[in-house]
Amino acid sequence: MSTFLISFFAFVAVMLIMLLLYGVWFHFFDRSKKLKKQRLQVIQNAFNPAGQNISNVQESALETWLRSHSRRFEQLENLLIIAHGPLTAGSLMGLMFALLTVVVVLGLLRQINPLLLFVLAVIIASTPVLWLSRQANHRRQAFGDKLPETLDYISRAMRAGHSLTSAIGMVGKEFADPIGPEFKIVFDEIAFGIPFKDTLDHLSDRVQSFDLNFFVIALMIHHETGGNLTELLDGLANTMRERIKLRGKIRTLSAEGRASAWVLGCMPFVIAGMLTLVNPRYMSVLWTTSQGQTLILIGGGLMAVGFFLLNRITQIKV
Repeated sequence: MSTFLISFFAFVAVMLIMLLLYGVWFHFFDRSKKLKKQRLQVIQNAFNPAGQNISNVQESALETWLRSHSRRFEQLENLLIIAHGPLTAGSLMGLMFALLTVVVVLGLLRQINPLLLFVLAVIIASTPVLWLSRQANHRRQAFGDKLPETLDYISRAMRAGHSLTSAIGMVGKEFADPIGPEFKIVFDEIAFGIPFKDTLDHLSDRVQSFDLNFFVIALMIHHETGGNLTELLDGLANTMRERIKLRGKIRTLSAEGRASAWVLGCMPFVIAGMLTLVNPRYMSVLWTTSQGQTLILIGGGLMAVGFFLLNRITQIKV
């Protein structure tokens, strides 16, 4: 690799790091930014105590352009909404690009195989998205586990004489995250005059839970045709509880397969680490020679295929 390319990538990496440091300073330590956030926080506490942070509404022209021209950018925004991530989609893309550039520069300086360097750079740059996906799955699962109790609460409130909108507002006040804030947003949107069907669509898009879709569809059908909503909610809650029990049984029965996947996946790294501590020269062939780096690529590819197959075997939809 030529010295010019190495110098260019090193310059880009340094500039990205400086921009990242400036962004951190501007976001956390700039006095005008602090005052603006304090004013927005006062407004939020007064009008939207349980909703999303309205300081995240501000966006750049670049983010607006990407939203209108890129489907991936919209998916990234939806992932941040579901996971309640602390960054905006534009900041997340900047972080991923900075990680990608730093890894490429370090790999070029160490003269790593280009294909191996590309794979490592993509994996490390994708780490924030993988973490957000994991957070979104945890939040979605927590929402689904508490949803039957929420339906029972709405049903009891309606039997006590409250309307559906009032019951949704009570859920927003009484329940903790993630159920409470999401239903509080629904209640606020209804209060602002947004059509009931649209508020349910927004809730379904924010959470993206399979169990919640049953609830949304049931409310939409009831809103169109009428009927006994309390009995419908009771039956839906019982169905969700049975599905949760069945998922727990399946997870217990598939625990051995998941444990095998973790053991088989971690074993090569553990053995490589032990051999590196015992005899570094013996293991250095994998990192310093092209044949060793090719073996790493082949082994990593086979492990990825094995993880995918084990995951497909142990993931049973209910």
